Amino acid sequence: MSAQTNFNIAIIGTCDTKLEELLYLCDYVFTLSNSLKADSLSITPVLINTGKPSDSSYHQKISMSIHSLFPSSTTYSSRNDLIATIGGALKSYLLDLVRNDRIHGVLAIGGSCGSSIVADALQSLPFGFPKVLLSTMASGDIKPYIGCSDISVLYSVVDIAGLNSLLKQVLENAAGTVVGMVKSRALMPSIVGSNAEQKKKVAISMFGITTPACDAARAVLEKNNCEVYVFHATGSGGMAMEKLILDGTFDGILDLTTTELADEAFGGVLSAGSERLKGAAKAGIPTVVSTGALDCINFGPKETVPEKYKERKIHVHNNATTFGKFLRGAEAQNSSLVAVEESKDLDINDEKFAEGAAAALLEAMGNR
Repeated sequence: MSAQTNFNIAIIGTCDTKLEELLYLCDYVFTLSNSLKADSLSITPVLINTGKPSDSSYHQKISMSIHSLFPSSTTYSSRNDLIATIGGALKSYLLDLVRNDRIHGVLAIGGSCGSSIVADALQSLPFGFPKVLLSTMASGDIKPYIGCSDISVLYSVVDIAGLNSLLKQVLENAAGTVVGMVKSRALMPSIVGSNAEQKKKVAISMFGITTPACDAARAVLEKNNCEVYVFHATGSGGMAMEKLILDGTFDGILDLTTTELADEAFGGVLSAGSERLKGAAKAGIPTVVSTGALDCINFGPKETVPEKYKERKIHVHNNATTFGKFLRGAEAQNSSLVAVEESKDLDINDEKFAEGAAAALLEAMGNR
């Protein structure tokens, strides 16, 4: 258990439009955290206003006003510019609070604009740091709000516009989520023993159809004192891997599944962006690359597959995901996606191929 007993949770939202709901959250966080008698930890809510200046901006429970985030003389050319300005100021402020151990968790609420304001700030916080977003936008495409971060997202069901019995339950669940995260980290610090710290860290990219290869390679690496991080090559998985590579997390990369490159080049839905496959080169980390699922492009439900691909063999993975080997030989060769030396005798899921790839990476890592 941590020796620290007093913790702060930042409650963030636009007080000009959602003060009632934010105050309810603050009261509930305080009451909940201090009514749990199983521990001696105390949690204080810290209310941060990201809304426009108004009478509510000066409520006594607001710890950080909009004027404190950036000068009132700040000019902006549009609504989007204002959102970006507030969001940038919030990001700097939160990072400073985290670095100085002044907050230990974040709970933000918002509609479309409120969620946009906090998105970049929440994404910038360290992996593992408790961060929860309660949003009216959470039932749709939430990638713009969470990126490749580990933000916990809850859907508000009703709009955050006036308290009612349903919204109160949702707010209470959100409060319970972040309080639970903060208390669990305090009571049970992350179990990372000295043995784990001495292990070399290796990232592997994996897809359903490359799972046998990744499992075989992982077994070899783990037998050789490596801690393996497997990333699902679904776009966000590749983005997360690239970010952690640039953060200096890994000693080696086994990039067996590069299917995200095909989605980026041919309009699939699982692109990891144009920076995919560049992180290891920038960081100078030993890397072994293969073409796992590189001939596949991924789409949503079957009806979303473009007409030009519908005569190809399509695999309906589930109701939300459809993929197929849509890239024929000439198309793949002309795409200039990636150049690798392939073995013509082995399939990627052949155990010998996977073991050989892992052995090659271990050799490269051993020469560092």
